[in-house]
Amino acid sequence: MNTILKQKLDQAIGYLNEYNVDLWLTYASEGSDPAVSLLFGVKTVGKTFFLLTKSGKKYSICSIIDAQEIENTGLFDEVIKYQGDPAENLKELVYTLNPNKIALNYSKLDNLCDGLTIGRYRYLEKALGEDYCRRFISSEPMLQMVRSIKSSEEIRTIQKAIDITLKIYDEVFEEIHAGMTEYQVGELFVKGMVKYGVTHAVNKDLSMPIVMKERISHREPGMAVIEPGDFLIMDFGVDYNGYCSDISRTIYFLKEGETDAPERFKDIFDAAYNAISAAFDAAKPGVEGWTVDAAARSYLLSRGMPEITHATGHQIGQYEHDGGAMFAPKWERYGDAAYGKIQAGMTLTLEPTILNPDGDFSVLCEEDILITETGAEFLSTRQNSLFLVPFRGRK
Repeated sequence: MNTILKQKLDQAIGYLNEYNVDLWLTYASEGSDPAVSLLFGVKTVGKTFFLLTKSGKKYSICSIIDAQEIENTGLFDEVIKYQGDPAENLKELVYTLNPNKIALNYSKLDNLCDGLTIGRYRYLEKALGEDYCRRFISSEPMLQMVRSIKSSEEIRTIQKAIDITLKIYDEVFEEIHAGMTEYQVGELFVKGMVKYGVTHAVNKDLSMPIVMKERISHREPGMAVIEPGDFLIMDFGVDYNGYCSDISRTIYFLKEGETDAPERFKDIFDAAYNAISAAFDAAKPGVEGWTVDAAARSYLLSRGMPEITHATGHQIGQYEHDGGAMFAPKWERYGDAAYGKIQAGMTLTLEPTILNPDGDFSVLCEEDILITETGAEFLSTRQNSLFLVPFRGRK
């Protein structure tokens, strides 16, 4: 993990220089700021300040109870310990550094860049005084880049999460059969997570993934029984060593005498598959995210499919939805994310979902990709056709 953290801190200092910001100040306690796990990899109890300078110096001001863990990381040039209120320690260090610009982790639009609460902001105002408060700026542009552009070790870890996810899918498919409930299928995924020592990407525990034969939405599996002739959509990812995958699959349960899925279903799957291909081909460094979304969206409409009701893709990393630029339409709910520039080193999903009315087939095949210097590459092995569950009667 320290290799990743050193790579992330090198990135952060690089962006301090690129954006001409003198000091990046992160203030958190009790895991209150998601930037802490990304940049520093520690969990603190007391008020903790992490300070990065444009010159490359790294400081932490922390309580005595947290100091040992922070010192053990080996990441900091100086760890300043305090008892009581650390306001004077912070003031002394900041005044010594005398930065013209101080980046803080607040944002109007990106929750993963908005780790500084209003109460902690007021604390900094009081501790540093009016003159230094005028030097506060948002770290959002830098923090989005540090989170979005994955280091080599981050990519290796994400690939491992993807590989484990695909193994679990394969093992679930070996056991799944008509007569099971959605809930029982969900239990198979939990068994796989236990086997491989991972957790669910959504909430970092052993909760069940999305398993749906009906009522297609983001929900936990229910007690609906899967019958021959049903389709099933599963949306699942794991957290491996702090990094996530996010992969979806659609399968069909053959009826007695069937050797293939209905032509209508295969046609819908083909549309989804080719929409992913269209988005993949459009995903190149330098393009804005909405253009990738438009490639998939327009292709599905040309095939007579319903319009996608959400973004075509989002970033993955320490979170299943990792913030920053997205393959999203120019809708108000996506804000600036749709206009974000796609860059080499980003890891994203492709999921142009086809949601049809009840009685018709729906398809969700979600893949994970890496943006390279010249285009994109698949990190997940693509679902090339509907997975067919043989008819074995109804167990």
